[in-house]
Amino acid sequence: MQKISNYIELIKPRLTALALFSGSVGYVAAVKGGAPIPWLSVMHLTIALGFVGAASNIMNQAMEHKLDILMDRTAGRPIPTGRVKSIEARVVSILLLVIGLVYLQLIFGSLVMSLALFTFLSYVVLYTPMKTKTSLNTIVGAFPGALPTLTGWVACRGVADFQGFVVFAILFIWQLPHFFSIAWIFKDDYQRAGYKMISLYDKTGRQAVILIVVGTLALIPVSFMPCLELVGHTGEIYFISTFVADGMFLFTALLLIKDRVKYMKMYFYASIIWLPFVLTLMMLDRK
Repeated sequence: MQKISNYIELIKPRLTALALFSGSVGYVAAVKGGAPIPWLSVMHLTIALGFVGAASNIMNQAMEHKLDILMDRTAGRPIPTGRVKSIEARVVSILLLVIGLVYLQLIFGSLVMSLALFTFLSYVVLYTPMKTKTSLNTIVGAFPGALPTLTGWVACRGVADFQGFVVFAILFIWQLPHFFSIAWIFKDDYQRAGYKMISLYDKTGRQAVILIVVGTLALIPVSFMPCLELVGHTGEIYFISTFVADGMFLFTALLLIKDRVKYMKMYFYASIIWLPFVLTLMMLDRK
């Protein structure tokens, strides 16, 4: 039981759950309004992406365990504490990846499988090593973070069309101010481990505030794109509710101008609330 508990911790349940939720949103949002939702296919997609997401998170920690020891928030993870060996975690990661990819290939075909494989590779081959080399890692890391949504869309429609990339763009842009806030909150931890986060070069937090406000402003027009005639897969409920959510989210970003130390965690939690709220609306209010 202890071994199972260790691996549950390694897969980062909350992060994996977000990826699975966004993948499911991509699939359901792609179903035409009025058409029945094939929940069995959604279940297959969720399970398969769960294997790939777990593989990504386990491999990430196996690669970073020596740096995790240096940070307060990660020092207690299974690999740094010796509860799971790094080589063992790598083997389990590859096994889970293969299961997930074969699952996707059999149920949804090569394009969906390839998107999932690219998500894994961009996360562990590009993003993970870049974290100690350049502050651009946040932008690169936003790609694998947003790809599950596009993967879900393609699993339903069979093609990566413009509408699918709109949903991808919402996830992609949301991640930037969200992770800029994380980088500032845990700036001391990241500095000890040698991660080249934006906060490493931002002693006062002014740059973080500018990036967060700009990122939040950029997210607002993109969040309304599903309502446009060109895209046209959400209705009035999505528009009105997203308008309110955007206003409240932007308000928390503007509070950072007043006091970034006091309100940074508030913005972080607001970002966590905003995303599932808007994605749920996208699923429920399909045209």
